[in-house]
Amino acid sequence: MAEASHQQAGFTLRAAIIAVVLSLFLLACSSYVALKLGIAPWPIIFSVVVSASLIKVLNRSGVVSIHEINVAQAGASIGGLVAAGVVFTVPGILFLAKTRGLDVPWPNPWLLGLVTAAAGTLGLLLSVPLKFTFVDQEKLPYPAGTAGAELLKAGKTGGRKLALVVMVGALAGIFALSRDLWFPGGFQLAALAGAGVFVTLQPFPLFLAGGYILGTKSGYSWLGGAVLGWVVIVPILFRLGFDFSAAQAFARNLGMGIVLGGGLGFFVAYLFPRIRQFWQSLLQLRKTFLRLLPLLLLGSFLSLVVAGVPSLAAMLTLLGVCLMVVVAARMTGETNIDPLEQFGIFVGLVVATTYQILSLDLTLQASFMIVTFVSVACAIAGDAGHDYKSAAIIGTRFGDVVKVDLIAVIFAAFAAPFVLDIIRLGFGGVLFTSEMPAPQAQMVAGSIFGFEYPIVFTSGMAVGFCGQFLNRVLPSRMQDRVLLMPAGIGLFLGLSLALPLAAGAFIRSRIDKRRPDLFHPGLVIAAGVMGGEGIAGFGAGALTVAGLDFGLSSMILLVPGLLIFLFSCLVLARSSRARTEQSTQT
Repeated sequence: MAEASHQQAGFTLRAAIIAVVLSLFLLACSSYVALKLGIAPWPIIFSVVVSASLIKVLNRSGVVSIHEINVAQAGASIGGLVAAGVVFTVPGILFLAKTRGLDVPWPNPWLLGLVTAAAGTLGLLLSVPLKFTFVDQEKLPYPAGTAGAELLKAGKTGGRKLALVVMVGALAGIFALSRDLWFPGGFQLAALAGAGVFVTLQPFPLFLAGGYILGTKSGYSWLGGAVLGWVVIVPILFRLGFDFSAAQAFARNLGMGIVLGGGLGFFVAYLFPRIRQFWQSLLQLRKTFLRLLPLLLLGSFLSLVVAGVPSLAAMLTLLGVCLMVVVAARMTGETNIDPLEQFGIFVGLVVATTYQILSLDLTLQASFMIVTFVSVACAIAGDAGHDYKSAAIIGTRFGDVVKVDLIAVIFAAFAAPFVLDIIRLGFGGVLFTSEMPAPQAQMVAGSIFGFEYPIVFTSGMAVGFCGQFLNRVLPSRMQDRVLLMPAGIGLFLGLSLALPLAAGAFIRSRIDKRRPDLFHPGLVIAAGVMGGEGIAGFGAGALTVAGLDFGLSSMILLVPGLLIFLFSCLVLARSSRARTEQSTQT
């Protein structure tokens, strides 16, 4: 891949404003989607299309800088990363209260914002020297960043695509609000209940879109795990005398063990062959930030201490972050995977074990803050590489990308706790049910406190670790036949969500084989669907928190949703008519 040899400026006030606005939009949507779906797949393609379209629509001179678009989309993607780091971890406090009756204090939103901002800033600035190693020297692919750059270079963005995204998003939002109003519980297949197979069909466009974005291997592995858990294991346990809730907990503990074990196995198998390279990257961090790094670490240390983390635990956390961000950046560059909560759990377990050996007390709230800090830092440090790769290919000034990312991190970090509070208050009744399972938060809570069936969890962890480790060392033609982490999530979440997700993966497989030219448009539509349902769900929750009945909140949002849909249809129709007339004249 040829990369630009000179850099051009792209940072403008307009780009910064668009980046912050889109970042907050993605923060709200991603927080809702991540708790409902268990993943936060906001592709860079979505940010590129919407940022480019907005700049082109707002531009009056007719001259649009590709570098301004690149800077705007870089900052826009930050909101989704911050959302993942926070909602994958902090809601575990509610899970422990709901299932174990533990009264763990909910973090003060301003203190949580301070911790998130410190983690995001540290992760971003630690990623700067890693850019020179992984992007400039080793030229790692960073697939999402490369795809975004190619889309920008091709000029395949504009107001028409923005109208399409808005139309699809509005339609998905209207459907989601109507569904939650009139058939929120889905449709149960009661005929299978006698055999111990409990399935509720959930009409979720969100999961269809998620399956399309994840692809066939992940989607089908997810379905395979669900079938194993809820067609095989749960019915067998049901016939052996387990009640449904106990059989369900058994399957979920096994699934969580496979997910965590698979993540650790991938981590170990990936890390060991590259020990020397990671060490060189750590030396690069030390050389580059010899003066700045102590100040950054001091600020992060103080934020953790103020949030209730003991001094020794805070120091161990920061040491863990300096190690984990290197792994996150390289892993993302090579595999496009950033298992941020796995990094957080790993560091959290190391700190907890150290405190246990030293017979020191570490509160549950402090443990959650540690895992959250590491997760946010690794999310930013890992995925910032996509922005750096895109800038290197196009020739956008590297410092402009860092600047806009830093601005977006600060805004998103302090907004994230309040977004989470709205979801907590608006959807507390369905959180940790099939409607909003939040699997990562449950896994974080279990890793901190423990599981109902610890032997089952440990067995699943061993299976996931060994399977993932073997998968990494097998010949390339034999790797990734079955993806253990999606399979574990499917085993955890069940068939109700796996079926529509597998359907989305099937649609993706047909497009990949028959119409590969439609892959990017399909990706944009899928992201629009997720954004539409996410913002509709979050909006209904916000109005409910404000004091309105949930049904009334949904009805209120249906009206602007319908108007937005009709307006975007009109824009698309006019655009199509204009293109047809231009083609006829030509």
